[in-house]
Amino acid sequence: MFEAFRRLLWPESGRKRQPPTPLTDERIVAGYRMFWTKSVYTWDPARRKAVAGRVQAVAAAPDFETTMLERRFRVEGLDDQAHSGASLLALLEVLQAVEAFEADAEND
Repeated sequence: MFEAFRRLLWPESGRKRQPPTPLTDERIVAGYRMFWTKSVYTWDPARRKAVAGRVQAVAAAPDFETTMLERRFRVEGLDDQAHSGASLLALLEVLQAVEAFEADAEND
């Protein structure tokens, strides 16, 4: 285990580090979807419905933009943080997918 830390902290001098993979819009949105999927499954149906309505209202506002990383939008009842436009749109997608999944499961 020490060897792994040594390589991480002091790489061999002749070996060049690979630059990090750049963030793309697709990778950012995928990360938001994963985060929101994990969060939404801890919510009860009433909270999911309430949050969906509030996020839709924020997304319908004239000043809404699909910002990727800039956190400018707050949603009442979601949390105390500001979120990016892309994050909120990903949350809406997740909420719709969970609702569709549960409706389909109830019909089986």
